[in-house]
Amino acid sequence: MNDDEEIFDKVIGQLRLTIGAVLHPLRMYGQDHYVDTAIEELVSLAVQCHQKLSGIEVPYYVNEDKLHW
Repeated sequence: MNDDEEIFDKVIGQLRLTIGAVLHPLRMYGQDHYVDTAIEELVSLAVQCHQKLSGIEVPYYVNEDKLHW
């Protein structure tokens, strides 16, 4: 793993932890599964946003199969 990959993984890990902290109150109401899947989708959207801001034009995609409704 090169330095860029390590930095990327570190930043994504910090983002996951931060989103998890924001959504933590939902865990007190038995929404653990929802929180876990929502975190992954929010991280995916953040990466997609970064790609758009970097000039890579891709449509936003949400994997609704993973979300718990």
